[in-house]
Amino acid sequence: MLLCLSPAWLSKAPSELHPGLSTLLLHKAITFDVGGRTYLDEFDPPRRVTYLIPCPPVDPDFTHGLDCPMGGSFELNTILGDTLYTRILLEKNHLVGPPTLGLIYKPVRAYSPEGTSVTVVEITSKTDQTDLIKEEIKRFLASPLLETYSQVVLKPSGGRWCTSRRPMWFLERGDLVTIQREVYSLLTLLEEGESVLLEALCPTMRPASALHTQTWDAFGRVSVPRPNLAFRICAIVTRSPEGLPLLNQLICSVGRADQPLHHGSSLPQTLETTLQEWGIADPVICNNIQNQVRDKAQACMKAIMEMEKEMSPEQRGGRGARMDLIGVDLVLSSSGQVITPNSARHQNITLLRKLRIVPVWRSGQPGLAEALLHTPLNRSQRYIMEGRNVLVIGAGGVSKSFIWESARDYGLKIHLVESDPAHFAAGLVSTFLHLDVTDHKRDPEHCVKICESLSERGIKPDGCLSFWDDCIVLVAMVCERLGLHCSPLSAVQTAKQKSQTHLRLLERAFSTNVPLPSTYTPNLTHQFPSCPESTMQSTGTFLSSYTQSTCFASIPKASHATDPFPVSSFSPPFSNQSPLHAMLQKSNQAANDRFSTSSHLNCPSAYQDSVHLSPISPSSESSNPISPLTRGNPQVGNTESLFCHPTGNPDSNSSLGSFINSAYHSSWTPSPHIYAVPCYHLESHVDIEKASKMINFPAVMKLEFGAGAVGVKRVDNQEQSHTHFEKISNDLREETDYPGIGLGWGNAMTMMEYLSGTEHDVDLVVYNGQMIASFVSDNGPTRVPYFTETAAAMPSYLRPDKKAQLVEAALRCCLGCGLTYGVFNVEMKMTPTGPRLIEINARMGGFYLRDWIRAIYGVDILFSAFMVACGVRPRLHQASPPLCHLIGVMCVVSQHLRALKTTASSEVLRLLHARGIIRLNQLDDELIASEYEEPYCNVACQSQDRDTARLQLLSICQILGIDSPDYPVSYFVSDFK
Repeated sequence: MLLCLSPAWLSKAPSELHPGLSTLLLHKAITFDVGGRTYLDEFDPPRRVTYLIPCPPVDPDFTHGLDCPMGGSFELNTILGDTLYTRILLEKNHLVGPPTLGLIYKPVRAYSPEGTSVTVVEITSKTDQTDLIKEEIKRFLASPLLETYSQVVLKPSGGRWCTSRRPMWFLERGDLVTIQREVYSLLTLLEEGESVLLEALCPTMRPASALHTQTWDAFGRVSVPRPNLAFRICAIVTRSPEGLPLLNQLICSVGRADQPLHHGSSLPQTLETTLQEWGIADPVICNNIQNQVRDKAQACMKAIMEMEKEMSPEQRGGRGARMDLIGVDLVLSSSGQVITPNSARHQNITLLRKLRIVPVWRSGQPGLAEALLHTPLNRSQRYIMEGRNVLVIGAGGVSKSFIWESARDYGLKIHLVESDPAHFAAGLVSTFLHLDVTDHKRDPEHCVKICESLSERGIKPDGCLSFWDDCIVLVAMVCERLGLHCSPLSAVQTAKQKSQTHLRLLERAFSTNVPLPSTYTPNLTHQFPSCPESTMQSTGTFLSSYTQSTCFASIPKASHATDPFPVSSFSPPFSNQSPLHAMLQKSNQAANDRFSTSSHLNCPSAYQDSVHLSPISPSSESSNPISPLTRGNPQVGNTESLFCHPTGNPDSNSSLGSFINSAYHSSWTPSPHIYAVPCYHLESHVDIEKASKMINFPAVMKLEFGAGAVGVKRVDNQEQSHTHFEKISNDLREETDYPGIGLGWGNAMTMMEYLSGTEHDVDLVVYNGQMIASFVSDNGPTRVPYFTETAAAMPSYLRPDKKAQLVEAALRCCLGCGLTYGVFNVEMKMTPTGPRLIEINARMGGFYLRDWIRAIYGVDILFSAFMVACGVRPRLHQASPPLCHLIGVMCVVSQHLRALKTTASSEVLRLLHARGIIRLNQLDDELIASEYEEPYCNVACQSQDRDTARLQLLSICQILGIDSPDYPVSYFVSDFK
């Protein structure tokens, strides 16, 4: 965040994306470091402003015609700073304020007070309308609306008074002469468009008197009567990136009840503290008051948002002008036992200059500053990404339809490569490239054709990604060839092949000093392939233009990262052939044959050391290298400090203190191999015989490159394994047998040990090996022996430490495979002995995950995926506590065909979704029952309370016919307690 103090520090340049508009450039600004120190910096070349909060002394005309997003404008600030106008606006939205008389001098905008408690009188002369003014004041004071009020407030409004502290007087309602005199004196000061407001003074709630059962006068303690006190609440409300009003914080100011109370005249404190000082300590009552204040404040923001929708860009003050932050003043009034918040007045963005908010942030309310900047950061990043060219390979099915509409909303230019020439997404993207890429064994050829096609059309993509699991390896090849940001090709290939994922992690055990069973023997001959005929090209063009931008948080220039867990170059300490040795050889050979290995991954020498993660013995004779996870204060994802380290013994070039610190951290940092599960690649019945000798039953058999849990089954013995293998080999041979589940890679299978425990998804946003965000969800038990998803819940029901274990395990598994750039979906099991990996999906999570994460945490992982692909580090803020809880159940055609045609038809479900009764995610559009099937849709219920959401879901499922003896929803959600 930068502070500009003079218009001379700014300049304009023609906008490249919006003809007729201008880009704002910053030449000089006040900057801040983390400690709060300020500097005066000059920028050559100037920085592009990506979000602007305009305020004096900048000329209002200077901000007109800008293409950047703005948090307010002079036009909006003038409108919303007019208390008379906002009072009418709020009352028309059922937000009743105090009865008000407004005497407006030569109005510059229309006021329509019909149907409100506001009376507007237009004054054209300050001297010739004395009788009219007297009569209106007299009529207002005698109005039935003021019968319960003993005092009135007199103050100016609009014009100059929007941005400066205005005078205010408390007057007795019965003193007509004094009121008229003060009104006349104030009228003489008005300019055009300004007004005099006479409004009822809302009586505020009085503090409860303390009951003393004993006095201490004998000890000289004197009790001095305190004056009557009042407090005013300022609710700071932000607009979420999804366009929802969110309460950020509540600030109270306390002062004398007989004097006007300004926020700048007292130190701020929390509402909880204030209520306690007022004698309200009951948590239920306090929570009820806070909920009422929150609802009324958010309703005020909602009314302003609706007003902005009806305004043109010129009326708002610019293309990107809107109010992202407001302050709403409220007072608590009591009538008997009922406490009601009343809108005192509306404040505009200048509230930030008047309130001392920082001390409140430092008083034990973490995350408020981040939440305050959530929407500005989001809009800034949207502006940075606007107009980027993104290559997407593979359109997917109905469940991916939201991608194209969202990309258009982001302002991205999508160039889609798709095998189906009649795909519905063809008309929703900037460029549609038809190319049959279903045979992924020919991905190197597809890569060359795609790059040639782009070159012929003059398309230079800023990023490339896929949301379709089959195409992630092809994406890595294209990125490598074009020099775009992506995880290494070898890492993506490892993640794509399920058995290779686990075996790659198990190899890590042999590059550490972690003790293993004597039967475990490593094979570190795995090759890391790269795209044939690849030519790495510079990605500096768009980055250099980005480094000239100004944002709320600096986004570092991205660079390609090498594999954080390189292959070790030492000789294995074991010589005997073992089952694991054979398992690794089998998998490595299959991977080499499949991916046409051409060369080792070329890593810098600093990465060629073995990774030591076992506890270090403080011996000077130790020859084990220092763990890269133990240097200094390790931060997860910092690839330089996390994975690079010098060769040498633990105490070389380091102090004893740092060595002890390293030893301590290494003992608590497990190798990623502990999350892996023994597995075996299957291509024939002979492989099953071999696998049965190495893997305990029960086991799980699945397609090696499969997706959607199609063909996944638990087998309890060798006979069942042969039967299932034979069935899959006959039924699912090629892509046309079941499109979209990975058969374009072949129908080889893998066998892995069955894991007991609960299943969870961990969705990660990773940039340059650093975790930016993580989200954990719970999955319900499946219909054994199959593994099609049945139910899910988010946020997770696990305890915080267990969730942290899952996130740590998922991240280390991704980094262990070399995945350093992207949004990944990691399927995990929480077993009695800790997290275990099921598989890694090296792309954004599917089904309902993007929708749920956005609703619960306010984070759009789809936009994050586009940012990472374009080499822009996302700046994300996760709502804490979560905004809501979601629990959903999957509908499958084989079990719900009748319901999906009647009680739970698409029309019924969409209607319930529109009314907010359920949250619907459509995953397919065909009601065709099949032995191998994926979910048709997900039906979820949303609530602020998880138990309420679960009970609502159970009721809805019974009403719609989703719940049945063969599909017991109560069992599927039984873990969500």
